[in-house]
Amino acid sequence: MTLTNISHPTARAPQRFARGRRFIRRNPTLTFGSFLLFLVVISAAFAPLAPGDAFDMQPIQRMRPPGADFWLGTDQLGRDIFARTLYGGRVSLIVGLGVVVLAIGFGVVLGVLAGYFRKFEAPIMRVADALMSIPAVLLAIALVAVTKPGIATVILAISIPEIPRVVRLVRSIVLSQRELTYVDAAVASGSSAIKIILRHILPAAIAPLLVQASYICASAILIESALSFLGAGAPPEIPTWGNMIASSRLYLATAPWTIFVPSLFLAATVVSVNLIGDGLRDQLDPKLARRL
Repeated sequence: MTLTNISHPTARAPQRFARGRRFIRRNPTLTFGSFLLFLVVISAAFAPLAPGDAFDMQPIQRMRPPGADFWLGTDQLGRDIFARTLYGGRVSLIVGLGVVVLAIGFGVVLGVLAGYFRKFEAPIMRVADALMSIPAVLLAIALVAVTKPGIATVILAISIPEIPRVVRLVRSIVLSQRELTYVDAAVASGSSAIKIILRHILPAAIAPLLVQASYICASAILIESALSFLGAGAPPEIPTWGNMIASSRLYLATAPWTIFVPSLFLAATVVSVNLIGDGLRDQLDPKLARRL
C-alpha cells in the first residue's frame, strides 16, 4: 500500500514564494508603485515619532542644513523639515483618499441613473459637461474662495470637478451592459432594477473604477499641493507639501533643501499612485492582461 503524500503548509511555502517572484517579475510597474506608496504611507503614519517638531518655531535654528540634529534641515522659522514633510504626507493621503471616496461614490450613483434610467440622462449629463468645461484648479480655487479654508473644503472642492469624469465612465459601462442578453433575460424574469444594477451591471465597472480611482487620487494630491502653493488650500499653519514649497521658494538659492525635500516626496507619491494605476490597467484590461 502506498501512502498518499499530505501537503503541509511549510511544503507549500516555496510554491507561494515562486508565485510571488513570478508576479513581481511580470508586474514590475504595479510592484514598484505599491512598494513606493507603502513607504510613503508608513512614513506618514509614524509622523508623530519623528525626532523633530513639525510645529515648534525656533528662530535661532532657522535655515540649518541637514545634519545629526535635524536630519533634513530646518526652514525659515526653525521648524524641522523632516517632521513637517511626514505630516504633509498625511494631509496629501487624506485628501487623495477623500476625493476618491466622494468622486467614486457620487459618480457611480449619478452614472447609473444617467445610463440606466433615460429620464435622468439629459439633466445629469448636461451638468456634468458644464463642470468638465471648467478647469479643475480654477473651479477648486473658486469654491475655496467662497467657503472656509480647511482640509474638508479642499476635499470637496477637488471632488466636484472629478465627479463628472466618473459619471461619464460609469454611464458608458451601463449603456453597454444593459444591451447584453443576460440583462434582457433578467428583465424578462421580473428582476427589479436595483437587483439588475447591483448583480449584473456594476460588477463590470469595478475594474475600470479601480484604475480611474488611482488617477483621481494622483490628480487630487497634485491639485491640493497647487492650491496650497497658491494660498487657496489648507491654512498656512497646517504642514502640507504645497505650503512648504510655497514658503521655501524664496530660499531656493541659499537653502535648497527646504524646497527639495517636500518636492521629492510629492513627486514620489504621485508617481507611485500613477504606477499602481498603470499596473492595475495592465492586469484588469482583458486586452493587456498578462496572466501568471
